[in-house]
Amino acid sequence: MDLLETAIRRNPEMIRTVAELHRTGEIPVNTYLIDLDTVKHNAEIIKKEVDEAHVTAYLCAKQIGRNPLVCRTIVNTGIRKAIALDIDGVKALHRYGIPVAHVGHFGQIPTNEIQFVLENVKPDVITVFSVEKAKQISDVTSRIGKTQDLLLRIVANHYHAYNAIPGGFTAEESVDVVKQINRLDGVRVIGLTTYPACNFNIRSHEYTLSANFLSMLKSARELKAELGIEIEHINAAGRNCVRTTTMLAENGATHIEPGHAFTGTLPDMAFYDAPETPSVCYVSEVSHLVGGSPMMFADSMMTTALIGSIKNVVDYERICTVVGDDPDKIVQNMVPAVPQEYWHNDATWHMYCALLPGSNVRPKVGDTVVAAFRPQIYRAPGSPKVAAVSGIQNKKPKLLGLFDRSGLLLDRKDENPSGLDIYAVTKLMDAL
Repeated sequence: MDLLETAIRRNPEMIRTVAELHRTGEIPVNTYLIDLDTVKHNAEIIKKEVDEAHVTAYLCAKQIGRNPLVCRTIVNTGIRKAIALDIDGVKALHRYGIPVAHVGHFGQIPTNEIQFVLENVKPDVITVFSVEKAKQISDVTSRIGKTQDLLLRIVANHYHAYNAIPGGFTAEESVDVVKQINRLDGVRVIGLTTYPACNFNIRSHEYTLSANFLSMLKSARELKAELGIEIEHINAAGRNCVRTTTMLAENGATHIEPGHAFTGTLPDMAFYDAPETPSVCYVSEVSHLVGGSPMMFADSMMTTALIGSIKNVVDYERICTVVGDDPDKIVQNMVPAVPQEYWHNDATWHMYCALLPGSNVRPKVGDTVVAAFRPQIYRAPGSPKVAAVSGIQNKKPKLLGLFDRSGLLLDRKDENPSGLDIYAVTKLMDAL
């Protein structure tokens, strides 16, 4: 979903800054700049809404590449714990001491990683998609002598499970599943979760409760009626932002998991001015021209979530860019962009993105290109970089660090991980 017009209007200094840092060589192409000042502002208003609604928020960090500086900025506002999308996210967040409260909601814990998660990460809750996974967790908790709280993932029906993240139980299945799990040692079901909890209407610009959320409430009622279990954790993930928090809390949610709200990049926010402000953009440059048509480097560009779709890839929509060599004037040069046709045998990769300038804009080789859209940096193709920048809003930008998509700090000169022990790798190579 394209968010450039919104970003230019509501955070023009971010666009100017990313262009300036690229022109001076401080950040390379295929970099996502994150405006820490605006992230802090967004986190503060989310925290205020969360406190007033009496719910708990877990930070979702996948879309920002699990960046430790962005995470710490959010944690410092009082949103203390995170959800980890998958085991890679668990380790990336744990590496820098970001407390991980919820594991397993999207990516289940692989069998051989369960003991690491239980002994080292110690999450508040783990979501399970099967009795078998609960049994695996039980086997480890019994061995190490602890009890782990679990959530069940509830879906309205299995057809409505998102294709990319299928799994979970219907309300009708949940009672029997909880009976089976609660017979196991060292685990107990204390709550339920679902995704997405809300729907957004692009005509009315209003949010409503999703069928999955309503099924989760039905499951909670049936578990209480049939098993006498008082569900204490109702996790309503998906489209969590300032506007949806109170609605979810008033309908029974106890926990939410905002992510794109921190960067003002929920796709819904292209349709109205949200309380949250855009705080992330993508920078590249014109590589060359083909028959007069400019091509920008774009192998790490991935814009997602066409409204109303279950899954979208960038091929389905054009985005907007601004192009030029003057950071102060770049926003005047709006140019549509569309990726090249994907190769039939590699449907997730493209090296370049074609710019479609009108007669009034003539991009040159080396010109800076800036875009703003809904990113998923943790799974962006190529080798995306993340530039964490402070001071943008008082016009004193400072690049605090350049990171890879997993949150590793990079040396700006060679882009090796900072502190990399090359000898440890060459020693293994020499032993071959």
